[in-house]
Amino acid sequence: MTASERFSAAAAEAGRRRTGREAPGADGERESGPVTIPATSSSALLDARFWLELSPWRISAAWSLAAAALAAGAGEVVRTVSPQTLALLFLLVDPLWGNIWGGLATPEALPRIRIMMQHRRPWLPYLAMGSPAARVLGMHGPGVLSVAARAWLPGVVVAIAVSFAIGMAAVWATLVVLGLAVSGWLSRHVPLAPASVLHSVAAVAAPWILGLTLFGLDPWDGHHWALVLLWTMHVWGANRSIEDAGARSGLTIMAVAQAGITLILIVGRAPLALAVLGVLWLATWVAVYRGRSLVNVQASWTAAMLVSAAAMAQGTL
Repeated sequence: MTASERFSAAAAEAGRRRTGREAPGADGERESGPVTIPATSSSALLDARFWLELSPWRISAAWSLAAAALAAGAGEVVRTVSPQTLALLFLLVDPLWGNIWGGLATPEALPRIRIMMQHRRPWLPYLAMGSPAARVLGMHGPGVLSVAARAWLPGVVVAIAVSFAIGMAAVWATLVVLGLAVSGWLSRHVPLAPASVLHSVAAVAAPWILGLTLFGLDPWDGHHWALVLLWTMHVWGANRSIEDAGARSGLTIMAVAQAGITLILIVGRAPLALAVLGVLWLATWVAVYRGRSLVNVQASWTAAMLVSAAAMAQGTL
């Protein structure tokens, strides 16, 4: 064995010791043992982990549900809906629906599954790197089947169970979000509806309409449906602007949505809410003028959504 061969062998051995994995053989197969997971790593059958994703002040399903409560009248909601139902409703629309959406739209956010599925990669001709079969089976990352079996389907089952505890309206809404999540996954592979549109519907329209329905209002009556549609457009445009700062289409969508919301408040004779919205929306255009990221003004959008929703409960809209 030459000096270079001995050096290569020593480097490979050191790499195996650092990573706990065998180096790939000549045929591309990883010669490694199974991943050892401590028996004390979880005490539950369905392991659920909760954390704050991105900024808690951005528009999300929880804030959309709060907007629905304000539009229906917060005091009236507290008197007519039990605290247990409100708690289940929050768990459904935010963490559970979020799990349904994120499990397919962003499966790479599941590190444990990624590590486990990449630890062993048997070499077969139809499972070559980048092949369709390898992507579906998760040989090079969290594929559809691995994510569905380990994280996505259990979340769907829990969400449907919670939906039945709330009522059939929640069940139908959960099925709609399920369809949005599947469409969001398909949009990653084939050109369908933009993921930003589907995300805005899941984060704004679905929880808002479900909340209005359960709080005793008809979401398609009066100006409620228009406000929901406009805020869904606003979030869509905001997401486009944040993801691609150079694109003007997102700013155009946001401007149209803000103009529509302003018109609703003018027709509804809500001058105080309109004045507050003007101040909150000013932060967006100041940031655009100065060339700053719109991520820093997301809290102003959430506040504006809540203010416009509260104006709906004044009785003139």
